[in-house]
Amino acid sequence: MGGAKKDLFAEISASITGSLSDSLDPDMPWDARLRQVFRNYRTLVHRHPAVAPLLGAQMKSNGVANLDWVETILKALHEGGYRGDALRPAFNVLVGSLAGFVTMELAPASVAKPGSDGDNWQELFAERVAQIDPELYPLTAAALPDITNRIFVLRWQNGAVVSYGESFELLLDLLIEGLKARAAATPS
Repeated sequence: MGGAKKDLFAEISASITGSLSDSLDPDMPWDARLRQVFRNYRTLVHRHPAVAPLLGAQMKSNGVANLDWVETILKALHEGGYRGDALRPAFNVLVGSLAGFVTMELAPASVAKPGSDGDNWQELFAERVAQIDPELYPLTAAALPDITNRIFVLRWQNGAVVSYGESFELLLDLLIEGLKARAAATPS
């Protein structure tokens, strides 16, 4: 039992990352391949949102079970012009940003003991947000109709309930377009 429990995080991670590359067309341009592999990642984690906090937050979720995913990302970055020392930070930025986004997106609600004041924390939080003082926080108050319960800091429901797809796509675009621009500016 100890060995099985010890490898649980690696197995959970492998079940998510093991099939990410299966549907990728190897002839896709490198940037399209990266976009697809991270879209696949988000889709798979959304199917099992309870595992999101375990991915990346536990070092045991790393390991050789993730090699197909690692190889896919490294190959795409290599084709994009990243070599040697430049490969490592590019990989870390992609995986950290995109996997971290999905982890934050699917963060679980606070766990409250039945019958405690924590039972209605969502209602209390929504009330406090609605009462934000426009004198003290004019930009926040003005943006409330667009951001309430739809940004990471001022929310009481996670991405399983409220979509963060547009924000994920923006992050994906910024990262990949930034990597493309930086690779083009870096001498080979």
